[in-house]
Amino acid sequence: MAQFEEFLKTRIPTREALFMGDISLQRAKYFMKLLGDPQNKLKVIHIAGTSGKGSTAYLTSHILQSQGFKVGLSISPHIFDIRERMQINNDLPDKKIILKYFNQILPAIRKMENCKYGAPTFFEINVALAFYMFAKEKIDYAIMETGLGGTLDATNTVTSKNKICVITKIGLDHTEILGKTISKISSEKAGIIQKNNLVISNQQSVTGKNAIESRCEMQQSPIHSVKNRKNYKIISSTPQETIFDFIFQAAGDLGSGKQIKIKDIKLGLIGAHQAENCSLSLSCLAILSSRDKFKINEPSLRDALKNISIPGRMEIRKIGKQTLIIDGAHNPQKMETFTSNLANIYPQQKFTFLVAFKKGKDFEKMLKNIIPLADSILLTEFSTSTQDNHLSSTDNETISKFLKSHDFQNFSIIKNKQPDIKKNIWQSKKPVVITGSLYFIGSIYSWLKT
Repeated sequence: MAQFEEFLKTRIPTREALFMGDISLQRAKYFMKLLGDPQNKLKVIHIAGTSGKGSTAYLTSHILQSQGFKVGLSISPHIFDIRERMQINNDLPDKKIILKYFNQILPAIRKMENCKYGAPTFFEINVALAFYMFAKEKIDYAIMETGLGGTLDATNTVTSKNKICVITKIGLDHTEILGKTISKISSEKAGIIQKNNLVISNQQSVTGKNAIESRCEMQQSPIHSVKNRKNYKIISSTPQETIFDFIFQAAGDLGSGKQIKIKDIKLGLIGAHQAENCSLSLSCLAILSSRDKFKINEPSLRDALKNISIPGRMEIRKIGKQTLIIDGAHNPQKMETFTSNLANIYPQQKFTFLVAFKKGKDFEKMLKNIIPLADSILLTEFSTSTQDNHLSSTDNETISKFLKSHDFQNFSIIKNKQPDIKKNIWQSKKPVVITGSLYFIGSIYSWLKT
């Protein structure tokens, strides 16, 4: 497994080479063709969006597994193990299985080194390996989270009409690549919608909604919109669970027209936003139940949702006397949602925040949401060489200047080393919130178990 990961490190592109427009998609398509187009031999649920796509992918995977299906799940970035990118039935595959299938696709990778598109990247290899492995393992449904955008993403090689597209909440992120307006970003995300796909979207802004519906009309793809109070109603949100009601009714290609109503769903994920994400996944289940002719096993469904947990998503841990709250919020939209949920669940509570932000992110807007809830802020850093790109965090001197300019003085800079991190966590007299980047959380996650 170590050799596999070392090989992948040699395929991490520069940031400039990572986003080369249409050639990236052409390269991914050629790669998949060399492998026999396994992506089109699968029933794919393709998930794109700015916020909530990772959680929605996990939820969809757990929900479908609860119905007795064999499910593949591909997410990015990974938090603690690269095998998170190619899970089967929500478990990490055996390392021997990974190596077996990687060795089978390696000749295609070598062949591409001399082709006009160039060798596939770290991300493209992992996506291809997931598709290939899922097809070989004869899974029933493949849940694929996009990496970035949608139109040119390596996951967007699926051309099968039986694909279901799920669009989560869209906001301003990666604007230097996807565009500087909601309209442009929405069009990029909606680029995963192919001819006659079924589409599920949550409540978007007017411009986002228009862009998605325009794509659906062009591709003759019916769309189901999941709306607050119409399709789901939040009953309560506590540090233990989120409780909500769910209603689904759609006719034609999107459903039988029969109403599905599930009351008092107890969801093991924390935060009102997870009821929205879960409702997207439940809508997907309802549509598949109608299309693929199976009955929903409600007791198994309830049990799966009650016991689900997702690494780094509003994850609350009690270790000794200390409470840790871990969330990978990494853009202003996500941070606003996260801190709003934090304030609702812990009214009047102040926290110690341990943060690091990826270089290029709008850390100022994120900190504006953090400051009102912060007793103190610990600034640290990260750099990665085990993900899709070589990444590093924003310089803490720059962040320090921003905090001082906003009259927040109770902060310090600490090293991202296990003794420093753990010492500051256990010495804090307030609950500790760890946030700012999934990459940052991944860099310290293994330290937070005890």
